[in-house]
Amino acid sequence: MKNDAIRHANSIPELFAAVARSRANAPAQWQRTAKGAYEPISYQALWQRALAFATGLIRHGLLPGDRVAILMENRPEWAVVDFGTLAAGGVLVPLYTTARTQELAYVLADAGARWAVVSAGKLADKLAAAVQQASLQRSVQMIVLGAPTPEGALAWDAFVQAPDERAVAERLHKLTRDSLASLVYTSGTTGDPKGVMLSHGNFLANIEGASGIVELRADDRMLSFLPLAHALERTAGHYFAYAHGISVAFAERPDTLAKNMQEAQPTLLVAVPRVLEVVRARLLAQVEKQPARTRRLFRAWLNAAMRVRGERKGGLGARVMLAFLDPLVGKKVRARFGGRLRLVVSGGAPLAAEVGRFFDALGIPVIEGYGMTEAAPVISVNPPARKKFGTVGPPLPNVEVQIAPDGEILARGPNVMQGYWNKPEATHEALDEEGWLHTGDLGRLDEDGYLIITDRKKDILVNSGGENIAPQKIEARLAADEFIAHAVVYGDGKPYLVALIAPEREACEAWAREEGLPEVPWEQLVASKALKRMLQTRINRLLAGFAPHEQVRRIHLLTEPLTIESGLVTPTLKIKRKKVYARFHKELEALYKIGEDVSNEPKAQAQG
Repeated sequence: MKNDAIRHANSIPELFAAVARSRANAPAQWQRTAKGAYEPISYQALWQRALAFATGLIRHGLLPGDRVAILMENRPEWAVVDFGTLAAGGVLVPLYTTARTQELAYVLADAGARWAVVSAGKLADKLAAAVQQASLQRSVQMIVLGAPTPEGALAWDAFVQAPDERAVAERLHKLTRDSLASLVYTSGTTGDPKGVMLSHGNFLANIEGASGIVELRADDRMLSFLPLAHALERTAGHYFAYAHGISVAFAERPDTLAKNMQEAQPTLLVAVPRVLEVVRARLLAQVEKQPARTRRLFRAWLNAAMRVRGERKGGLGARVMLAFLDPLVGKKVRARFGGRLRLVVSGGAPLAAEVGRFFDALGIPVIEGYGMTEAAPVISVNPPARKKFGTVGPPLPNVEVQIAPDGEILARGPNVMQGYWNKPEATHEALDEEGWLHTGDLGRLDEDGYLIITDRKKDILVNSGGENIAPQKIEARLAADEFIAHAVVYGDGKPYLVALIAPEREACEAWAREEGLPEVPWEQLVASKALKRMLQTRINRLLAGFAPHEQVRRIHLLTEPLTIESGLVTPTLKIKRKKVYARFHKELEALYKIGEDVSNEPKAQAQG
């Protein structure tokens, strides 16, 4: 779809209807069958399903502006509910499937949702409990996809009506770019989530601004696995794809990503850095389990690939070596990603440069972008042909960025939100009188206009010597290591930094075997001085180029990684810093007491 069609559209469903007319029989979606095959759903079929859902809403009494919540895993029906709700003049309120009952209850009540669409089973049970907890039984009508249907709820098949295109067209024609499209609730790293008011124009502007940055092909296929409740996946992984007439396949679950990539064979992927870090760590750990000859071959190929593709410094010898080894090794590695993956878009958190270079070396380039829900969400992105590691690229063509005197990044453009739902004071704090969005992030623009993020304004640590420390860049550096799953830096008002480290279990257990350590339960290995010293040694090496006050002097090891279920990370795997500090306050403070200082002991020999 050409940019002029995006530019002239008044609403998201109007744009999708235009694409559906021009790409009627082309695949819009790929649905996974029970046997692991992917079957296509055409653009025409998807639009007809959206019209049928919109018709059901209208006939059941939905009025323009009514809020419709959705609690559903990534699947074709998510888009049906999204486009159908918007076409009927409703406002979609996405809910995270990982959210706790009390969090769902808060959002339902705050948004004043009249309808809630949910998958049958555990999600329906959780939603019913949230509705009851919020005392909304009489005002929220549940629509349940699949069996069983709880008492008082409507079954999907009974709700969805034969499309009434005239009734839907009447609603569609009343939509403008200023019409509210969605309330997207922030994931709440601090305090209660806020409902970000995004209009049809906000989403359309973001699609238009990002168009042309990535060269698209007619057979391109996205693989959707990040939660669609998050603005990054919804805009970049869905709206952007559908607006350009390419297709979207659906992973079963985030933890089946590796298998689904081989089945769906995507060409494009939207991811967060933590996913890329895990993929890298697991790939390297699995290589270490192979016979010595295989390991040597892989290391020779990776060394050549890093020099030629990752660092772009390889000479003739490295290029010859890569040309020889790539068909033997590189092709097999890329087959693990489906064999067709040609580009990954990373956002949501800082991406360590070594992780980006690693994927470049594999022949799967990663471009990093920056944004936030309040900007629908993309503010800047690295162009594939001119990307710079360590930056998040230049602003989109229709977005302005400036740096405030205190270093805060300000953004302005047609993609910036209308405000926070029911929170005028918070809106006033975020949006100034000139329309600048105060992002809360600190950064700078380099000589080429590329944006560099230094940290979250509220996350900055000030040590006892008065020096400002940005923890995110340190954490990103550490978490990129194959032996570290999570790293959380601590030290506000303290003489030096300490950190919570969640080790990568598979890599650390393999290291212990290679070192000839006695085989012990995982908890015992984590408590051992040997593992702690090895990790401290790696941390010292990883931070060798950082300033003295940015060094991590002591660490506490966790037996389990930080999880969404524990409430310590968001659904997009960002650390909830205050909650982590509160949960592990005793352990962190203990690192400052007089006792063993592993940073000053003889360093253990680390592998790699």
